[in-house]
Amino acid sequence: MHARIRGVIGWLLVLGVATSCRRTGDHGPPSAPSRSTVTLPQALADAIASWHEADDIEPLATYVAAHPDADLGVWREVVALYRYDACAASSTDVHGMRTIAHDFPDTVAGNFARITLLGDGLGRLESTAVGPLVVDFLDGGDAWTRDADGRSQVAAGEIDATRREREPVLRARLAAALVDDGCTKMMGYCTWWVSRYPADAETSAIADAVKKAWYRRGHPHWEGGEHARCSLKCAKRCREIAAPLDDSCYAPCYARC
Repeated sequence: MHARIRGVIGWLLVLGVATSCRRTGDHGPPSAPSRSTVTLPQALADAIASWHEADDIEPLATYVAAHPDADLGVWREVVALYRYDACAASSTDVHGMRTIAHDFPDTVAGNFARITLLGDGLGRLESTAVGPLVVDFLDGGDAWTRDADGRSQVAAGEIDATRREREPVLRARLAAALVDDGCTKMMGYCTWWVSRYPADAETSAIADAVKKAWYRRGHPHWEGGEHARCSLKCAKRCREIAAPLDDSCYAPCYARC
C-alpha cells in the first residue's frame, strides 16, 4: 500500500475514526476486524479481507458504492484515499478529483480533492495579471473554477471566500499592469477598467493613458501626408465605437493606411 495512504489511515485510526479495526503498524493496512468482537456483513468482511491480503481495493470500493447510506467509517476513507492517490499519481486527473470531492465530501480525501481543485483554478486565474479570467473574476464570474466542459470544480462557499480574499490583490495587479503598459497593447482592458471602476484611485491614470494612446494612434510621428490623415481618421472612428474589452477596430483600419 502507498506510504501516503498508510500514513493518513494510521492517523485516522489514532483519532478513533474506526473503532472496529486495529492498526498493524507501518507495513500494511489495518487488520480485518475480529469476528469475535465485531459482526460485519459477509460481503463487507470479504471485501476488507481482499484489501488486507491482496491490496485489492476494488471489492471494497464496490461495496462502499452500493451502500451510500451505511455507516462505513474508515472504509469510505480507505476507498477515497486510494482514488485520490490514483488521481494524483502523475499529472492531476481533474475529472477524478471532482468525482472524489462529490462522492466523498466528508472524508479526508474529499477535502484533499477540493483543495487540489481550488489550487488548480487559482493557478490558472493568477497565471497572468491581465486576461479574460481576471476580468471575469472581477466582474463576479466563476470561469476560473470551470473545466473544459464548463463544469465548476470548486464549491460555492470556497468561491465566495476566494473572491473576498483575492479580489483586492487581482484588482491591484491589473491596474498596475495597465498603467505600466500605458494602454498601448491593452487598450480593450483599459476601456473596460475605466467603465468598470470610474471612481477607483487608479482610474484617473488609466483614463489619461487611454487618451494619450489614442492620440499616438492618430498622430504617428514618423509619417506624414496621406498616411497621417488616414491614421487620424482611423483613430477618430475607432475611438467613437470603442467598447470595453474590444480593441479590434484600429489595427486593421490602420493597416490599410
